Amino acid sequence: MHEIVTLQLGHQANYVGTHFWNTQESYFTYGDDEGPSPINHDVHFRSGLGADGTETFMPRALIYDLKGGFGTLRKINALYEVGEAAGNPPKGSWDHETTTQRQEQIEAIQYQKDLEAGVFPPAALTTDAVRYWSDYNRVYYHPRSSVQINEYELNSGIQPFEGYGLGQELFKDLNREHDIIDRDFRLFAEECDQMQGIQLLTSTDDAWAGFAGEYLAELRDEYGKVGICTWGLERTDRVVRDKQVTRTIALAMALSNIASLSSVYIPLLNPPLPSALPGYLSVDRTSEWHTSALLSAAMETSTLPTRLHDGAGRLGRMDDLASFLNVNGGQKIAMLSMFVSGPEESPNANDGSYDDGRVPHPPRLEMIKKAGRINCSWGQQETKSWRTVKEDHVFAEANVARGFDDDDPEEPVQPERTGDRHEPIISRWGHPGKITLSAHPQTRTESGRLG
Repeated sequence: MHEIVTLQLGHQANYVGTHFWNTQESYFTYGDDEGPSPINHDVHFRSGLGADGTETFMPRALIYDLKGGFGTLRKINALYEVGEAAGNPPKGSWDHETTTQRQEQIEAIQYQKDLEAGVFPPAALTTDAVRYWSDYNRVYYHPRSSVQINEYELNSGIQPFEGYGLGQELFKDLNREHDIIDRDFRLFAEECDQMQGIQLLTSTDDAWAGFAGEYLAELRDEYGKVGICTWGLERTDRVVRDKQVTRTIALAMALSNIASLSSVYIPLLNPPLPSALPGYLSVDRTSEWHTSALLSAAMETSTLPTRLHDGAGRLGRMDDLASFLNVNGGQKIAMLSMFVSGPEESPNANDGSYDDGRVPHPPRLEMIKKAGRINCSWGQQETKSWRTVKEDHVFAEANVARGFDDDDPEEPVQPERTGDRHEPIISRWGHPGKITLSAHPQTRTESGRLG
């Protein structure tokens, strides 16, 4: 079934990963009137049995975060709860009195309460309401998917989880004690009929970079031929000089170790936004919930061909995509960017709101190309002197367009290769499906440049 196992390392990675899993959940269809989904859900989801024997379908994911980072997400969710009283823990060999101390639980926001109660539509999400990535999570995870690192606490001022070496040492200590591959990863890997790859989301400018580097080294020893696609998340906020030096060192070490162990490595940064955005799209750059949604939209769209029933040629498998972008055999780092466009209006539309009779319809590819490019990777983050600006040379480019009608003559659906060896190798693929980001409006995107 060409399954993909996803690893999420760190709070920043879980913000992006939660949007990704919410989008996968939106592809499920219920009832005969919706028709079959073009998405092969077996690629990212695993079947199982709940505590009461009910069949479950949950992400093939391992989610790591620090103590306090999971928010209101419970390790044992409603599908795996047993009917025993939670207030009476079993006695061991200790025969004397015991004292139980419980940390105060984080109260769920109204959105999560409505989801649990089956209220539809649930309460609206706002930037003020979202405190953790679990606040906008819509899926259930297997109890073994959630792995909390108890040695460090989220946003600790006493012992911050910063520095590449700190993450390295933490992984080595935990691996000596538990063998992390056996304890956490092997269960998901052995459930796969034919694992096509591993998708890794990780921070790369803090201690999670060191943790990820050691984790990848172990995975390469165990699964040497499996493709690994790494999405390296970097922070763009301004910090004092000492902290910035620590981040830069961690990033340099990550590029040296993580990128070399990956089949393809794509850096992800908080993107600068162009002025030409659809009117319905409002982004608060101070909200990690918003900015991670944009990164997830680009990431999810660019890898969409790897989870379709009908395949997508040379972009249809993770290792094929990595090989396509690696033209000369040593190019493992790729850049990601996207365009975002809203529905066009009918020719007889006039100015004003949609209440005036305008009829929206899917955009043409030529219109989306006129939209501003959103750069999600390096290269466009800093202002450079005009004396040093040089046009980037693209060796290979994978274009994935979505949200267009099947009969759109502009839609590129077949891979193509240019004849000039100096020109980039280009593979284009299009799909009419739209993307849904958590509680946000549906957007139409082209992950315009992965190369």
